[in-house]
Amino acid sequence: MAQGPPGFAESSYSEYGMIIFAVLLIIGIVIAFAGRIVWRHLMSFIGAILGGLFGFILGTAVGGVLVGLLVSILCAVVGSFVFIFLAEIGLGVVAAMFTFFVVDAVLGNEIVALVIAGLVLVITIIFIEQALGVVTAGIGGLLVGLALIWLDWLDMTVVMIIMFATIIFGAAFQLMAIKDKAMRGGAVPVATAATMQGAPAPYTPPVPGRICPKCGGPLEYITEYNRYYCHSCQRYE
Repeated sequence: MAQGPPGFAESSYSEYGMIIFAVLLIIGIVIAFAGRIVWRHLMSFIGAILGGLFGFILGTAVGGVLVGLLVSILCAVVGSFVFIFLAEIGLGVVAAMFTFFVVDAVLGNEIVALVIAGLVLVITIIFIEQALGVVTAGIGGLLVGLALIWLDWLDMTVVMIIMFATIIFGAAFQLMAIKDKAMRGGAVPVATAATMQGAPAPYTPPVPGRICPKCGGPLEYITEYNRYYCHSCQRYE
């Protein structure tokens, strides 16, 4: 059996190793600093693909290819939204289960662990945007650390420092982005023809007892912007 020149296998392995390192590093950084956005697009894409395939198979079996295409489009849209919703619920469940095992191992009390896990589930679902930012920052940091370990150039202490720095700065960046988005979403009133000409904006009297359509919490009427604000979601309605 013919063999390549000396060092061929080592050279090829080194090239593949650098490719894997680069891929892991890039993906890790992107997820750490923008994982919340990437995650939603990814889950939406997966849901649309699976929903479209299911709809096409079902529609074709019932009424032919044309019906299959129409049902496929409808199911793709539904699957996109369903996958995002289920993934958010799943994130809360995973966080609650992790909390339960940790608290149970530390305190040795399953009832207390169950109560705390339930609180974590509720808090995670209510503050799902912040939870996604922190979780994806952690995943991205772990991928960066794995890439550096794969490279095997740095001491393990340096790898751990870089990994935790990526997690901390990634989470901080995403949380600041969420806060900035909430502030920009309500700090600038919508300009109308009347306001552009210097006339005061039309006043809409507040409706008592309004609730947030996203989290179900109470909305506070902000007179300055003539809008309602949810403190839990940190956004204007």
